[in-house]
Amino acid sequence: MPQQRIYHDYINEKLVPFWYVLTFRPCEVNWDKHVHYFEIIAPFEHFNRDDFNDSIISTSLYLSDLIISESKPNQLGIYLKKVKHRILQHGIDPELVLQFIVPIPDIDEVLKLIPYNRTISFLSN
Repeated sequence: MPQQRIYHDYINEKLVPFWYVLTFRPCEVNWDKHVHYFEIIAPFEHFNRDDFNDSIISTSLYLSDLIISESKPNQLGIYLKKVKHRILQHGIDPELVLQFIVPIPDIDEVLKLIPYNRTISFLSN
């Protein structure tokens, strides 16, 4: 199960969420599969954006990389085939990527579609 964190920063003296970050252990993601599902665990750990560890090889996920499935409630999927293709275009071995970064507005849109009651919004302060 990936470590799930929300990174915030202050803008105009307001705490604003920026990234939802998934950090995996080595070999936790099976890049031979088309989709990797994980449980969404709330509440999330919250950190200042300055605390982000940029020494971990990361890749951004787009809204189109995220999958929800009726057969896997409370889980979110990552379409690995598409992500792997992007990573390989940059000449990086996908096995080295241990962190996915999702902009908050993208993940919030997907979570609105998951068929269960949520008590926390990524966009709430």
